[in-house]
Amino acid sequence: MDRKDFGSLVAALRKEQYDEGGERLTQANLARLCQQIDPQSQLGDVVIGKIERGERVNLDEQTLLNLADALKLTIGERRVFFLLATGLDHPQIYPSVGEDTAVLAQVLAMLESIRLPALLLDRYLDIIAVNSLLLPLYQLPQAALRQRTQKPGGANLLDFIFSADFAAMRQQMPPQVWHRFAVGNVIYFRRVSLPYRMTDYFASLLAHLRRNREFRWFWEQVFYEDKLYFVGGESFQMGSAETGRYRFLTAPLVTVTPYGNLEILAHIPRDRATAVAFCEMEQVGGTAVHQLAPWPEKAW
Repeated sequence: MDRKDFGSLVAALRKEQYDEGGERLTQANLARLCQQIDPQSQLGDVVIGKIERGERVNLDEQTLLNLADALKLTIGERRVFFLLATGLDHPQIYPSVGEDTAVLAQVLAMLESIRLPALLLDRYLDIIAVNSLLLPLYQLPQAALRQRTQKPGGANLLDFIFSADFAAMRQQMPPQVWHRFAVGNVIYFRRVSLPYRMTDYFASLLAHLRRNREFRWFWEQVFYEDKLYFVGGESFQMGSAETGRYRFLTAPLVTVTPYGNLEILAHIPRDRATAVAFCEMEQVGGTAVHQLAPWPEKAW
């Protein structure tokens, strides 16, 4: 990411923060926070203005650490933030992998070959595709899922998790399991979307998600729980005595592309009963793939 784009990202991250009066954080307020964190910080409002305009070239380690602290970045976000600050751009990071249609076709073929419930997510955690095993696991008819994706934000994983469509699954989770599930997914969302937080699409998506009171709470809460929950995969339990109880891990399979990462999120059984249930789902529904959202172009 070049300095201009990185500056736009810093500005976008600043505007995600609010002061005590409920107003978006100004450059001056951000500078004050940086100096509270580190009294020796050189990050005054003039310097922050230069960073956001892409005029400041040298971003030393302490400057980046102060910015990350003041912007309340999670552990996963900080890692991505520091990488982006190197100034390397997409052509230098990603190899040439062909046309986006060929890339997507290859990943969809991989999704179809997986004999476990799985879904394909993009850089905004929009659900690009699901396999047939996922639908019975989340008790969601294909028609209902397609109806969701026809609405702005409806294809987003976080929009689904905090919606009425997920209520039945949520009721089957003990409160502490739901809390962990929500925290883990919001942390995941923040990390994956960080390089794109300055885009118009993300601004529209975040504004849409923030209309949900619970999402707003978890969006802020994860900063305080991040050290407890940030791991590579998560362990969950879902289901009821009537539908069956499933114990599984979620683990991402990442395809790195010049258009942003594509991640297949597979559900890996943690006990024999869950493995048998997943096998029965495959026998009934097969492993057909259902594409739900476009990629890589995004429009609100």
